[in-house]
Order: sequence, then C-alpha cells, then structure tokens
Amino acid sequence: MDSGRVQVIRVSVESDPKYLGPLRTVISESTAILGLDEDTTSKIVLAVTEACANIIRHCYGGKPGERIDVTLRFGPDLYEVRIDDYGEFVDPSQMQGRPLEDVKPGGLGLHFIHSVMDDVVYRKNRWGGTTLTMKKKIEPTEPDGDDLFFEE
Repeated sequence: MDSGRVQVIRVSVESDPKYLGPLRTVISESTAILGLDEDTTSKIVLAVTEACANIIRHCYGGKPGERIDVTLRFGPDLYEVRIDDYGEFVDPSQMQGRPLEDVKPGGLGLHFIHSVMDDVVYRKNRWGGTTLTMKKKIEPTEPDGDDLFFEE
C-alpha cells in the first residue's frame, strides 16, 4: 500500500445473515492490505459482523432484503468502518448488552464492539436509520528480528 494513502471500499449487502460471510471476506482482505496481524483482523471482522447482526435483528426486525451499506476507510494509522442502515433508528442510550456475568449465548456484541474498537459512534442518519462509525487505531509494525539476516 502506498505510504500515507487512504483506501476506501464500499459494499452494500442485504439484511440476511448469509451475506455476512462475503462481507467478512472483504474486511479480511482489506486488513491484509494494511498488513494487520491475524488477531487484530479477526477482532475487527467480529466487531463488524456483530454490528451488522444487530442491525438485522434490531433495526430491521429480522426482515431480510433490506439494505446495509458498509464503507471501509483505511490507511497506515487508522481502520474505519461506517455502517448505514435504513431501518428504525436505535437510540444509543437505549442500547445495552446483557451483563458479562450472565453466561449464555448472545447479547455480548456491544461489549465486544466497544472493547475492540477505539472509537464507536452511533447517530441518526438522514434516512431515519442509524449510522455506526467504528475506528481502530493502527500501530506501525516494527520489523520482526527473525526477519533480519545477520552474517556471522
């Protein structure tokens, strides 16, 4: 990737869980362009997947065929994801994950999103739906000592 250059990828998917797989692939490929490690990549992928699953469930009430727009914007020091839906606006003050000590499947997406991403902002968009913007600061990678060749 060109040093300092910001890349943008836009993807629209339908509000159906079967489209989350291809979206995960696009995100993984974009993080590979940045050279992000597997752990960081999997966390970003999971945060975006959780956000989209929440849109499908809460903004569209599980109704398939509705539009979700995802914009990935990334450069050497930042990975940003913007997700727009056109469903019901969900007031961020009303969003609450279940307590972490309540061990059962589901309900931890919000906790995960906030723990993985450095900045998370929900706002009402001009279509009456929700725009979620998530940012992850990217630390410059140092060359691994194992990659260096030393002559004895």
